[in-house]
Amino acid sequence: MSNSGSGATCQPAPSPTARALRLNALRAPNAAALRELLGRLPEPPWDVELADDDPALALVHGEGFESYARVAVMARPIAGLPRAPFVGGITIEEYRNEEAENFTALEAAAMEGLAAFAEMGQPTGYEQAEGFDVFLVARAAGDLCGFAQTMSPEGWINWLGVAPNMRRIGVGHLLVAETANRVREAGGTHLAATVQVDTPGQAFLAALGFRERGARRTQLIRRSA
Repeated sequence: MSNSGSGATCQPAPSPTARALRLNALRAPNAAALRELLGRLPEPPWDVELADDDPALALVHGEGFESYARVAVMARPIAGLPRAPFVGGITIEEYRNEEAENFTALEAAAMEGLAAFAEMGQPTGYEQAEGFDVFLVARAAGDLCGFAQTMSPEGWINWLGVAPNMRRIGVGHLLVAETANRVREAGGTHLAATVQVDTPGQAFLAALGFRERGARRTQLIRRSA
């Protein structure tokens, strides 16, 4: 969507992180141009993700957008990914929609404390995402204890979580390793994810050799009145 008179532009789309209209590729030369562009959009909520050094960041703050997370893109080649440890009693399988109720409970526990999940709320839509690219779950004694949903062959990890009582024993590593196998089989060469800065998730990926790519980014939302 463009506003040729003012020079402000964006590409409205459903937001992946909030129940809002995501303003992708937002550009605005000044506050007046941004205000004029926003006036042409459907009513908020709106959200946007901007690089920390993007001049538009100050402009959207001035139009009532609130920061809710700082994120980084982390990536690594599939080749050389550390070998997953043996974790007794854990199996990795494809997700099935018939498990939606159990998945929703696991998701709430695994993603608690993450800003994007707080903005998204439930249902997230992942509970009905059987067969959507690579969607794997981990089980312990038959119960769901972790999940990973990834675009394939692009290797973009959209949603990854492990039950709090099952962390630090290798469940997340097993999920990433099997995800890597599936992406490699589809012709992909890398894995990547957007991760909230200074969270256990960022530390986990760093331990697997993921490194930050590009500038850190800020996610902001302007809520409905």
